[in-house]
Amino acid sequence: MANENLPRRGFLLGAFGIAGMGYLASAAAEPSPLPPPPVPVPAIPAPSLTPFNYHSPPLQPFVDELPIPETRAATGELAAISGVHRYHRDLPETRSWGFERPVLGPNLEAFRDRLARIGFRNELGPHVLAPHVDVTMHGVTEEDRTDPRFTVHLHGGANSPDADGHPLIGWRNGGGPSFAYGNRQEAATLWYHDHAMGITRLNIQAGLAGMYYLRDEFDTGRDDNPLGLPSGEFEIPLIVQDRTFDADGSVQPMVATYIPQGYNQSGQLGDVCCVNGVAWPRLEVRRTLYRFRLLNGSNSRPYIFEFSNAQPFFVIGGDLGLLDAPATARWVRVSPGERVDLLVDFRGIRDGETVDLINTALNDLGNTVFMAPELRSVMRFAGAGDGPAAELPPVLRGGPGRPDPLEPLPRPDSVRTVTLMGLSDTSRPVPFSTMMSLNNLAFLSSDIDLARAGTVEQWDIVNTTPFDHPIHLHLARLRVIGRQPILTSAYFAANHPPRFGIRWAPSADAFALGPEQGPPPWEAGWKDTVECPTDTITRVLARWPAVAELGFDPDAVIPVPPGAVAISPGSDDEMADGMAEPEEIRGYVWHCHNLDHADHDMMQRIRVRP
Repeated sequence: MANENLPRRGFLLGAFGIAGMGYLASAAAEPSPLPPPPVPVPAIPAPSLTPFNYHSPPLQPFVDELPIPETRAATGELAAISGVHRYHRDLPETRSWGFERPVLGPNLEAFRDRLARIGFRNELGPHVLAPHVDVTMHGVTEEDRTDPRFTVHLHGGANSPDADGHPLIGWRNGGGPSFAYGNRQEAATLWYHDHAMGITRLNIQAGLAGMYYLRDEFDTGRDDNPLGLPSGEFEIPLIVQDRTFDADGSVQPMVATYIPQGYNQSGQLGDVCCVNGVAWPRLEVRRTLYRFRLLNGSNSRPYIFEFSNAQPFFVIGGDLGLLDAPATARWVRVSPGERVDLLVDFRGIRDGETVDLINTALNDLGNTVFMAPELRSVMRFAGAGDGPAAELPPVLRGGPGRPDPLEPLPRPDSVRTVTLMGLSDTSRPVPFSTMMSLNNLAFLSSDIDLARAGTVEQWDIVNTTPFDHPIHLHLARLRVIGRQPILTSAYFAANHPPRFGIRWAPSADAFALGPEQGPPPWEAGWKDTVECPTDTITRVLARWPAVAELGFDPDAVIPVPPGAVAISPGSDDEMADGMAEPEEIRGYVWHCHNLDHADHDMMQRIRVRP
């Protein structure tokens, strides 16, 4: 079977480093939310080259215009197709994937409480990144090189199990799912992307992702919206994805030259920043207020976004909706899968004047050790004339014409501890081969997490690894409580982990190194993805919607439609693929949104019972 090389044991990574100090050092190195005084940021040099990593050919930044995907109603059918795309003026054209486009997809627009029925069809042909398909992953076979599976997950959508894009069910060429999205939630910036188990990291790198704007009666997306937010040409999606390119223009999904082709490398950090599918683009802006729906669609890289002239901007929302009022900031940290809703005031820019969006995030401890490239430039804005009059809305929630204010953090009904762990994958003939796990369990462990609809849980997420991890819970709505560094080596010494496959999630409270730090202002609202720094407890509230809110049974069996390819859950870390009658599939998943980690093996199933 395709899983015969999955690890049966391994040794822990991270416990032998300077536990706890990585987070403290990075926190000290990063700027405060409002650094005094505003001093222009100097030009940032190109990242240095290392002999151990792949590198793109030299590319001049800011020569290509930012493409803006069209907005269309979330209805009908979208074909996932193979196209020809040029990522930069100086690169050759190459094969890529997209939804009805050569790369990425249109902005889908839906409205609260209006059912959206949409189908997705696989017309991808052979895999764009076929040589990099790893057949040791769950359910992956040689057929995924020539006839790849795909499915679609609406990230942030509170949808029934059969419309969530479960990674165990996929479709090959000629097939595809039909989903009904209930949209029973307030306006938010969602996104849709592939979620096929074992090849998600490659399918999204090839281009299978797009934005999903959920509107409501307050945030209508129209010029006369009650909140006074920018609309039309002044509301722009920014899908930020780092990539490495070969000289022939194709995406190079590998980072380390010492990892053999065809193996998941446990992370992907590129040396070129693409926005909406173009490397280091340029956007002409008028003197007015802009709304940017910014998505970190990268496989592994977190960003700290700020402007090269240190100008402030305004965060008005996060993953699942608006804040109570705009939060003034000069930087915002966004991990893979997260979204931020920004207002940027360009009323002071002169014609021809430029300002760059840059990334000032440093590599975490693990990626520093492996000499992953850092990345600074993102895109450029250039002044180009006057725009319509616009004013920053002082309030976004509470009062006539606005949604209700965010409620205080509710008291949890229960508390659970979960652990993020790194293991050496001794079964694979790959140097420094690692795998990541949740609670010391394989993805298809029979030890399945359980939750109850209509309850609020506190999740204490203990990151014992030298890597930061963005954790995404399907269906749940999250609020960040705070983060607290821990001494990981002492935590391991007092709670020696059992063999791989046995749940291990002891409390880490006794090993805290200092007081808990509350979330920054942009994390004050509802979320679905939360960054969990290395050697840290990240505490979040997880609200599981009640059945009455959802309008469906969240624990219903997911039928396998005719023509779909199902991976059958087995016991422990064993499974079968392509079975005519797979075992019963239920519920949702929660996982790291570092996509290479999610493919191997940082994903768990969770059942949400009525």
